[in-house]
Amino acid sequence: MIETGIAEWDHSADASGTDDSETFGDLLLRVGVSQSAEVQFGLTSFTLDRMRDRATGALARTLGVGDAFLGVRRGLAGPNGPVAIEAFVSASPGHASRWSAGMLLPASVDLPGDFQLALTPEVDLAADADGHGRHVAYGGVVGLSRNLAANVSLAGELAVFEDADPAGHSLDARFAGSLAWQATPRLQVDFEADAGLSAGAPDVALMIGFAGRFR
Repeated sequence: MIETGIAEWDHSADASGTDDSETFGDLLLRVGVSQSAEVQFGLTSFTLDRMRDRATGALARTLGVGDAFLGVRRGLAGPNGPVAIEAFVSASPGHASRWSAGMLLPASVDLPGDFQLALTPEVDLAADADGHGRHVAYGGVVGLSRNLAANVSLAGELAVFEDADPAGHSLDARFAGSLAWQATPRLQVDFEADAGLSAGAPDVALMIGFAGRFR
């Protein structure tokens, strides 16, 4: 199956200025290689960042292609089981030395009332901002979801990540609300809105994307 972030907009503002970032065509290809394992290939296709200085009005733009991603996920409790483990490596095209790697442990629990609880702790060895080493980043996501109809589900998530980059530690904490619409048996459309809860997170983020299954 393929998962595509059609567009994402992040906005932050403080006394010094504003920062708006747009991402288009965020791609993830997931290929099943057994009943309980898959390989993932990803690429952040295009990013545009605009920073405006509030005092001078000067605008700085940055264009680029994001990181390429390779991951392997395996279920630990059989096909479609409630717990899996995933390992990944990512790198910036043209800067292979700036690679990062990490591990996730996705888990889900069915709750009464057709609710589902999802937990995803994560630990990364992330590339330093200056490109000359790596540091530890860690955190996780906890979410609660429920079907509103046969083809519509609603979810709320709390995500917290601590990044210990030597250039400056940051905490990205945010609350996300998402709506998933199963338009056809093989196509799902996703909408998400985030609210930042810490200085290291955008004030607001909006996303739209889809997931399509080939068979």
